[in-house]
Amino acid sequence: MRTLAIAGLTTLLTGLATPAALAEPAEDGPVAHRLPSTLAAGDGYWTPERMRAARPLTAPARPAKAATGTPAPYAAGEQVDVEPAAGPGTKRWATVPYVTSAAAQQTWKSGGLIAKTAGKVFGTGGNGKDFVASGTVVNSTDGDVIVTVAHAMIDSAGRWSSNLVFVPAYKNGAAPYGKFTARTMYIWSGYYKDDAHQPPLDFGMLVVNKVKSKTPVQTVGGQGIRFNAATAGTTNLLLGYPSNGNGGQTLQFCSGASATPAYGMKYALLCDMGGGSSGGPWFQEFDKTAGAGYVISAHALRNSTTSYGAYFGPEALATFRAAVAA
Repeated sequence: MRTLAIAGLTTLLTGLATPAALAEPAEDGPVAHRLPSTLAAGDGYWTPERMRAARPLTAPARPAKAATGTPAPYAAGEQVDVEPAAGPGTKRWATVPYVTSAAAQQTWKSGGLIAKTAGKVFGTGGNGKDFVASGTVVNSTDGDVIVTVAHAMIDSAGRWSSNLVFVPAYKNGAAPYGKFTARTMYIWSGYYKDDAHQPPLDFGMLVVNKVKSKTPVQTVGGQGIRFNAATAGTTNLLLGYPSNGNGGQTLQFCSGASATPAYGMKYALLCDMGGGSSGGPWFQEFDKTAGAGYVISAHALRNSTTSYGAYFGPEALATFRAAVAA
């Protein structure tokens, strides 16, 4: 296992395209879509009323050829860790902050780093309708990378989202640390292929602008992130902002038992989080008193009983590196 020296990150892809719609690349790799510098987001667009009116993002229809049983084999690679970064004034908790093995979602009341670094992603879909998903600040060189899902960035018709912002520590309509507008979206080229979404590659990175001259990591801290996880086990902790939990107004979590992976996904968890929780962090080695750990996946797909997450393997690592170098 290798711990990634953040300052040493370099891009794996140069000359990234800025297409109006996703075009088939010559070979697989990270794909970037830069939003206009005049993006009408932040306080000027995302008023409290508009945020409350945004509809929960739902997972796209699964392509017929998607795996329905055993997950696809994952490429072997050296495990790469980026360590968490504590934010200003982050409080450690002296007691175990949540009950384990609880598939029924609960409101997160235990503070720690996660209470600041988890947040909502708001955007306008290719159909012109506003949506809401979930995301997480992760540690990076410039402190400006947010992890979420690819289907928050591109819709089933291959159209890019716009007006994207990240609101850390969102609660009951409040944005206590501001609204970080996105300037670039990153997905893996193989995610949207042959006019269909591919669930095993449903992850994405947002690169966001500063608020009050500070990045998200400088403002709230950043979670760790892990690629090519050497073990399949997780701490079975999944967080997000589901519409079926306090109307999506508070950070919710599940810590249920592992389930059998399906749809080509790597991780599965008994959990009842609904729409709006897409993009929420899935943790390994979560420190219960610090509220920090390694994000190994994002909530990407669910059925009536189970949530699923894609593997952060070489493709996710390359996508992260491209975002970090932006």
